[in-house]
Amino acid sequence: MKRGSLAIVGTGITLMSQLTAEAQARIASADQVFFLVPHALAEPWLRSLNPCVESLAGFYAPQLDRLEVYRAITEHILDAVRAGNNVCAAFYGHPSVFVTPTRDLVRQGRAEGFAVTVLPGISAEDCLFADLDLDPGERGCQSYEATDFLLRPRRFDPSTPLILWQVGVIGHRTVVDATLNPAHGLTILEARLRQCYPADHRVTIYEAPGLPTNDPLISWLALAQLPHAPVTAVSTLYVPPLAPPPIDMQILDQLGLSDEL
Repeated sequence: MKRGSLAIVGTGITLMSQLTAEAQARIASADQVFFLVPHALAEPWLRSLNPCVESLAGFYAPQLDRLEVYRAITEHILDAVRAGNNVCAAFYGHPSVFVTPTRDLVRQGRAEGFAVTVLPGISAEDCLFADLDLDPGERGCQSYEATDFLLRPRRFDPSTPLILWQVGVIGHRTVVDATLNPAHGLTILEARLRQCYPADHRVTIYEAPGLPTNDPLISWLALAQLPHAPVTAVSTLYVPPLAPPPIDMQILDQLGLSDEL
């Protein structure tokens, strides 16, 4: 292995309270820490762990193509590793969930001969499971990024819970700002979902809390109201299942579970 290393960690969703002990140790011991956490308190909090911190937020200029931003972030972090530093990159939530630079950093860093480690963090999905009392082990769970869900039609199961991420930025490939209008993308999504769910089916707009003192945003509405829902770039749509799926009686008998019905 070459000199220089990279640890990629997640800070969790709720600032300060969801950082694992393992991630905190990597942040504290690094020669250089880069971070991308969407909260004003993130920098002073991380600086209390390690004074050598640098925000990556400056790469996100309005209307830039996000892929260009991700490439620039990847090169900036790897340049510090190439200089022989033990680097830590801290990302909001789980570092492998909707964090494109993580994949690029892992592949490129390891291809160049550097030690690259990824440590898990609490993701928005973990928070959603807790806040909406949803157990994916009970009836399964389907999870898609919203734009990809529309672009690449799947045979999904309406009897299984459905989670759609980033519903507030459907079709947007540039850095978003306050002028973003999500109505067009939500209208297309609502039409797609209406092929499988009735207009009055109750769905949820969800956002995990950013601070320990905040409550999650949980807004229930009819599917037909989705095009006018007040969503943001971090909103998630949860679509509860319709009627439970039927039981295969033959398999039930083969498994010897008939008496448990």
